[in-house]
Amino acid sequence: MKRIIQSLKSKWKIKSDLELVWVFFIFALTGSSIVYVRKPITIYLFNKSTYGELLWYELIFTLVIIYFIYQLFLFVIGSILGQHKFVKWFVIKMNKRLFFNNKDE
Repeated sequence: MKRIIQSLKSKWKIKSDLELVWVFFIFALTGSSIVYVRKPITIYLFNKSTYGELLWYELIFTLVIIYFIYQLFLFVIGSILGQHKFVKWFVIKMNKRLFFNNKDE
């Protein structure tokens, strides 16, 4: 476990264990926030409350929207909680990997 923690710290350029815990807290808070807002967004867009009732294109559209809302929440929550530089780097890296498929990273 200690090896995994050290690997994450070096990969993410984090200096202390406390800072790593803080980053994990930011991810947890962001994920919980997305779970909270997903249902109202789905109801607003499709008048349905669960993924089970959605058609495939509605499901994919909802997941794409939630992905971008997650990034926005991560950036805002991370910036408010003092990790602006890290979340900015993380969101940019996440988008590069998803949309540009760079093999350099």
